[in-house]
Amino acid sequence: MNSYTEIIDKIKDSERILLTSHVNPDGDALGSGLALFLALNEYNREQSRLDKNYMDKVVRFVLEDNVPGNLKFLKGTEMIENIKNVESKYKFDLVICLDSANKERIGRVETLIGEKSFVINIDHHTSNSRYGDINCIENISSTSEIMYNFIKELGIEIDKSIGEAIYTGVVNDTGNFAHSNVTRDTFLLASDLLERGVDNSKIVREFYNSKSMSTLRLMGKALEDMVYVPEKKFVYLFISLDTLKKLEAKREESEGLVELINSYEGSEVSMFLREEENGKIKGSLRSKHDKDVNAIAKSFDGGGHIKAAGFTSDLPVEEIIKKVTAML
Repeated sequence: MNSYTEIIDKIKDSERILLTSHVNPDGDALGSGLALFLALNEYNREQSRLDKNYMDKVVRFVLEDNVPGNLKFLKGTEMIENIKNVESKYKFDLVICLDSANKERIGRVETLIGEKSFVINIDHHTSNSRYGDINCIENISSTSEIMYNFIKELGIEIDKSIGEAIYTGVVNDTGNFAHSNVTRDTFLLASDLLERGVDNSKIVREFYNSKSMSTLRLMGKALEDMVYVPEKKFVYLFISLDTLKKLEAKREESEGLVELINSYEGSEVSMFLREEENGKIKGSLRSKHDKDVNAIAKSFDGGGHIKAAGFTSDLPVEEIIKKVTAML
């Protein structure tokens, strides 16, 4: 029995299903979760049509953070819930975590996992800690690509709304098909979704090219403040909580800054550090070539991929910078 079959059997046996993904959700976290959310709602409709005695499953998609502004164009995002609005005593018998390398990555949503909750872990990060009762971990472009294959196995038609969610996730994690994680199957997926009515130009326009004034100001601040270490071919940036407040920027608006500074021609590795409200420092790492930034992230108890990884640390910014620089 493969993991897809096991997951489908568990979904069929469950009554109250919680979908979630990591804090500060990006296009893949939200796209993969939204695709599954829409597919399971369609599954409910089909079963109700086939069996008048069928009892609809409760399916809820809950995140610690709000939906980023550049992802609100996706149909169904208005039904995604914030953890602060969810009753903590509500019991879920099945929890599906998407695109989260470890359980801590889902943040306060972890409080909704009860002692009797069955946990399914679906992810594409090689650093995944395999914390689920079922672990579906594939070395593939994105969790959204896994979800494309899974929804077809589930027997649900991938309509335009589901397709747009999947396509957005793939675009996010492949850099719009520019990264080395793109395979022949990734392009076949994209081709199939275009045939199903997905408008790739619309998604790129909404996801990449629709930025708020505060986001643009934050990008300008990043370009002004980034530091380059030529002997290491390393560029880094730190944005404090005060800076975010002065620019009236939301933390999710800083998510693309690590790629922005890594576009500098002399850089091979970039690191973006952001101060969180709890005083911790969130770090994002990117590598252009063969430098394993996942290994660096692991030294801070983080993880991800060889060329893209992240972590959260209690260390002062200066110590983080010193440690990472020494490892390069």
